[in-house]
Amino acid sequence: TARETKVTLVFEHVDQDLKTYLDKAPAPGLPLDTIKDLMRQFLRGLDFLHSNCIVHRDLKPENILVTSNGQVKLADFGLARIYSCQMALTPVVVTLWYRAPEVLLQSTYATPVDMWSVGCIFAEMFRRKPLFCGNSEADQLGKIFDMIGLPVEDDWPLDVALPRCAFTARPPQPVEGFVPEMEPLGAQLLLEMLTFNPYKRISAYNALQHLYLQDRGAGEG
Repeated sequence: TARETKVTLVFEHVDQDLKTYLDKAPAPGLPLDTIKDLMRQFLRGLDFLHSNCIVHRDLKPENILVTSNGQVKLADFGLARIYSCQMALTPVVVTLWYRAPEVLLQSTYATPVDMWSVGCIFAEMFRRKPLFCGNSEADQLGKIFDMIGLPVEDDWPLDVALPRCAFTARPPQPVEGFVPEMEPLGAQLLLEMLTFNPYKRISAYNALQHLYLQDRGAGEG
């Protein structure tokens, strides 16, 4: 009989994901230095992926592992793809609550979809609950626009079936109404991650350079 070759991948054991880590944190939640430390690690990992043309496409707290000593590891690459400009990517990716507007609208997308998810997770580190909890694509977009406002016509993608006029006009609301514990610099970074137009959305590399993440917390050497 022909010999069968099997490849087995062995990974280190990590006790918890970010959702569990947040749930276990005593009130009032994670210290600010810890949040900044986790975000720096998260963004460094994502910058490595994006610089190698890899889109994760399913970032959520359950897919971010946190070791007992606070080290962040990105997990679950089942939907990850190597990205190229000529590639057609499926619109059904990313768990609904962390899904970028361009994916919800079934427009073209690339690495900025991951940065939208990062923004949702960043806010969740403070809130300890998801930022946008829609029950359908349209409802999710409505909840997003309740915070960031209805985008201007020039930012609305041309290659989508759902027109901008399908949504009620509304102005952007202050971040503190959604994430009260976040300081102004953090709110500024969050809005750059939650920018509707993916071409204007901050990259992982540029987010790491943001002033909010420049002061080193106690968790970093």
